[in-house]
Amino acid sequence: MKTNPLILLALVVGGGSFAATHSNTRAASAASCSVRGVWRGERVTVNGRPFTAGTEVKIVTKDHFMWVQQENRRDTLPLKTFRDTTRVYNDAGGYGTYRLSGNNYIERIEVFPDPTFIGKEWPATCHTTRNQWTHSYISPERTDSTGRMRRDTVVEVFRRVE
Repeated sequence: MKTNPLILLALVVGGGSFAATHSNTRAASAASCSVRGVWRGERVTVNGRPFTAGTEVKIVTKDHFMWVQQENRRDTLPLKTFRDTTRVYNDAGGYGTYRLSGNNYIERIEVFPDPTFIGKEWPATCHTTRNQWTHSYISPERTDSTGRMRRDTVVEVFRRVE
C-alpha cells in the first residue's frame, strides 16, 4: 500500500489530529440520512418476504412527510365482489412531522388510515445513497386476523424522483 506523503506529514506535524478529524467527518456523513425530496416506492419486504404494497409516493420536506398509495393494476380488477370494488377505489395516505438524527428517523403520525396510530411516533432506521432510501422499522404491535398480537420487520426501498 502506497502512503501519501502529505497525509504522513500532517500526521507527524498535527500529532494525528488531522487524520482523526478527517475520519470522523467521513464517518458522520456516512451515518446521516438525506431524505428531503420526492420518493417512489420500489419494493417492500415484511419479515424477509417480498410484499406487494401497491404504488407509493413519499414526499419529505424540511420537517414534514406525506405519503400516498394505491393498489397496483386497479384497472384490471373484475369488480365482481365488494372486495374488488374496495380495492379499485381504495387509496391510502398519511402525514406528519419527522425528526432525523444520523440514521434514526422518527415519524410522528398526524393523519393515518388506522386512527389508533394518530399521535404516535414511528421509529425507523434510515440509509440513503444518492438516489435510494432504505427505510427499516418494526411495525407497532397489533392484533392480526387470528387474534394474535404481532409485530413485523418491514424494509421499504424508495427511489428518488426529484
